[in-house]
Parts: sequence; structure tokens; C-alpha cells
Amino acid sequence: MHAEAMMDRILLDALVTGLPMIPVFLGIYTVFRLREDFDLTVEGSFAAGGAVTTVTLIAGLHPALALVAGALAGGVCGVLTAGLHLWLRIPVLLAGLVMSIGLFSVTLHILGTPTRSLLAVPTVFTWFPATPGAGADLRMSIILAVFVTALVTAYAWFLRTEVGLALRATGVNALMARSQGVNDRAITVLSLFLANAMAGFGGGLIVQTQGYADVNMGIGTFVAGIGALLLGELLVRPGRSTVLRIVVCVAAGTLAYRLILVVALRAGLPAGDLRGVTALTLVVAVAAQRHLRDAVGALRARMTPDPKLEGSTR
Repeated sequence: MHAEAMMDRILLDALVTGLPMIPVFLGIYTVFRLREDFDLTVEGSFAAGGAVTTVTLIAGLHPALALVAGALAGGVCGVLTAGLHLWLRIPVLLAGLVMSIGLFSVTLHILGTPTRSLLAVPTVFTWFPATPGAGADLRMSIILAVFVTALVTAYAWFLRTEVGLALRATGVNALMARSQGVNDRAITVLSLFLANAMAGFGGGLIVQTQGYADVNMGIGTFVAGIGALLLGELLVRPGRSTVLRIVVCVAAGTLAYRLILVVALRAGLPAGDLRGVTALTLVVAVAAQRHLRDAVGALRARMTPDPKLEGSTR
């Protein structure tokens, strides 16, 4: 019975900490896989979105609108990165690095102090009656799932639109997409805005979940996101054209990654060593994806009958 209670506790912890990160890692997936690029802005936009959500909540804004404000703040960060890339011809990777460094100071100015508490401030969780013990985490998980599902559904719908198809097409073959009349510059701005808006939304959810905002909360987000995406791709082969599988891939990878961290903490690992666990997870995911892909390909080749042999036996 004790083991079952411990497992329930671990799963709830993974949900509470993992659900808010699904939008963030979905934003990373948008640039990393759909656009075949690296955008480090998410580390700054995640913290900036959380900071804007925090100060607007303290100012008395409705918690849902505070999430929207955080998402818009993150989106603006993405647009600035796009501006550095398009008008100053700085590569997205370098532009994102510059933005993530600069946004540290911006986030600090927004908060006014390195850490800002949301104690006694209404959040999305105060709409529902409080429950003691594990029931509180279950209630929090359900509320988080509602917000995340709504955002993910809107994202999936967007990818099925004409603009969403154009975004995916530019990642596959930008030259072909431009020949079909797609404005690649506009799509670049849109993709960076979308990715960082989702990071800002996730930051807003995180600060309401943990009850405070911290200027350092975005550090390591990009590397963690890449590790989670690679884990998801091991579990689910998303493909570029299957929107549902893309969403499932990101969600599965995010929750699996958070589960690994929660288990490590429950096993007694110091919190300061979690970045080492993140780095190790990334290495294992990359190695497993490379070698398992070859093994699965070889297995499929063995299981697939040779048409020539079939013809000769007829």
C-alpha cells in the first residue's frame, strides 16, 4: 500500500511540474523541428512571461488575462529575435542567445527584485475550493490540464490551417515554399512569435503553480526542452504531417522527462544535481535515438519481404 501511495505521489508531482512545460516545449518543437533551427530566446521569454504574469496578478488583473499578458510578452521577445535575424542578418541561434542574455535584465526590471511572491494573490487555482493532501495536487493537475489542453488544441488547429501548412512547408523546403508564393520572412516572424508566446504562457502557468517568480527560472529551459523532445520522439514517431502525433510526442516527452526528475529527487538526489540529470537525459536520448533508429530500420528491412523473391516464388 505504501508503494502504491508513493507511486501516486510521484505521478502527481510529474503532472504538476510537467503540464505547464508542455506549451513551452511545444514552442521549442515549432522552431527546432518544424523550422529546423535553434531559438534560445525561449529561456528569456519563459522568465519574462512569468514575470509579466506575476506583476499583473499583483496589480489585480484577472488570472486568465494575466496568462494572456505573459504569453504576449513572450511573443514580443520572439518578434525582437526575428528582427535581429531578418534586418541585421544575425543567425537565429545567435540572435536568440543575445536576446536570452538581454532578457535577464529586462525580467529583473519587471519583477523589481530577483524573486517575487504570489502569496495571498488570486490565481487560476483559487477559483476552485482547496483540498488537503494529495487532493490539492490532483485538483491542480486537472486545472492545469484544462488550460494546457485548450492551448494545445488551438495550436493543433493552427497547424492545419493554410498558414500552419505554410509554416511546416518552409521547414521542409524553404525554396519550394517560396516558389509557391509563401512569404518566408513573415513565416519566420510568426514562428518565433508563436514559439515564444507559448513559452511565456508556460512561464505564467509555472509562477501560478509554484506561487512565485524568479529571475533565473528560464535558465536551462532550452536544453531541457530538447531532451524532452528527443525522449518523445523515441516514444512516438511524430512525422511532419501528422499534427496529432506531433502533439502527443511533445506531451509524452515532457511528462517522461519530468517523471525522470521527480524520481531522481524522490531517490534522494540533491536539487542542485538536477541539471546533471538533464544533461545525462539529453545524452542518452540522442544516443538512443541514433542507435535505436538504425536497429529498428534493420529490423523492418528483415521483416519486409523482398518483392523480387516473392516474384520468383510465384
